[in-house]
Formats: sequence, C-alpha cells, structure tokens
Amino acid sequence: MKNKKNYIQISLILIFISAIMFLGHYLIFGQLENTMYYSLMSLCFIPVNILAVTIVFDSLVERRTRRERLSKLNMLVGLFFSDIGFTLLNIIVVGDEKLTALDLDFNDLKRCRNKLQKHNHEVNFEKIKLLELRNLVVESRDILSSLIGNESVLEHETFADLLMALMHLRDEILFIKYKNLTKEDKAHLKGDIIRVYKALSFQWVNYLEHLKQFYPYQYKSAIKYNPFTLRQLIESVEDKGYGTL
Repeated sequence: MKNKKNYIQISLILIFISAIMFLGHYLIFGQLENTMYYSLMSLCFIPVNILAVTIVFDSLVERRTRRERLSKLNMLVGLFFSDIGFTLLNIIVVGDEKLTALDLDFNDLKRCRNKLQKHNHEVNFEKIKLLELRNLVVESRDILSSLIGNESVLEHETFADLLMALMHLRDEILFIKYKNLTKEDKAHLKGDIIRVYKALSFQWVNYLEHLKQFYPYQYKSAIKYNPFTLRQLIESVEDKGYGTL
C-alpha cells in the first residue's frame, strides 16, 4: 500500500513538471499550435520508446542474473571438487592406461577439451581401488544429496548429468557392498565408473576455465596438482623403469 502511494506521488510530480515545462515553452516561444503538435507527436512515440527501453533493460537484467547464477553455480562446483571431485578423479585416472598418450597440457584448456572429447575414457577396473572409491561416494552422500537438490545445479546440464551418474554409481556400490563381485558385477561397475569419469573430465575442464578467468592464482595451483598431469607423470616414470612415485 505504501509503495502504491509513493508511485502516485511520483507520477503526479512528473506530470506537474511536464506541465510546467510545456507552459514555459509556450511563454518563451509562443506558437501554441506547433507546441501542441510536437508534444502530441512525442506522445505517439512513447509506446515505442517504452518498448525499446524495456527490451534493453530486460536484456541487461537477464544478463546480470545469468552471470550471478553462474557465479553461484561455480561456487557449488568448486565445493564439489574440494569435497569429492578432486579425490574421485585421482582414484579413477589410475585405471586409464591410455592417458599418457593424450599428452594433456592444461595451460591450453581448449586443446585439452578437444582431446578429452575424442578420448574413449576406457579404464582398467582391476587398477581402481574399489574400497577407496566406495568409502568416498558413501561418505559424500550428504553433499551429493544437497547438490542434486539445488535448483541452480539443475539448470547446468553438464554438472547435473555428472551428479546423476555419480548418484547411480553410489547406489550400485551400496547394492553390492556385502557380496563378492561377479564378472557381470565388475562389468556393470566399470561402465558406471566410465560414465562418471567422462562427465567428471568435462566438468573439470569447465571448472578450470572458470578459475583461469576469475581466480588465476587458484587456477595455477589446480593445474599444478592436476590428477591428469600427476597420472601422466607417474606413467612416464614407470615407463622409464624408475619404479613408482
């Protein structure tokens, strides 16, 4: 009610100012007919002006809202990688025996993205520490449930797909927790891990791009201790016969 009263007061003030300006124009220049003609002509274009202003204003508001929403989402993505994503990558990339052949250089994120898109993300299931993977996804169920229930996350298709794939992997691990793994169980788990690995790789590059643009100091640390880079380094040392790091 108070806002409505304020709008009425402001409207009356603006109308009064317009009337004073019209009267002043007439007293100074005369020519009542021309003054009324151009005033009415200006009124005719008011709807067009309102349309133009509305379109520009809505565009600016939408752009700002989208930027704020993306910023909040990237904060959630950062929380995800801090709590689970980074460790999860470290566990899974151990099983990727063809990772070194990609020769990933994360100083060039565009090239990394192209290489990862062509990569089949195949993993050797026997090299993955299933117990560590199981403990990680089970202990992180609260944060996963919290993230998947966030409306901002649902608007980001890549991150939402990653969370859904990870939730499915968690459910499968919980289902087979108290049984010996059969050949079929291993094949099924391997497929679920590959699905998570693929989505996680793309989201990791997206997150690095965000850090590079807005937080370059964090970006430098992230690529220095990058799970992909560390895996390539380990394989390079093993290939040269120096054992493991």
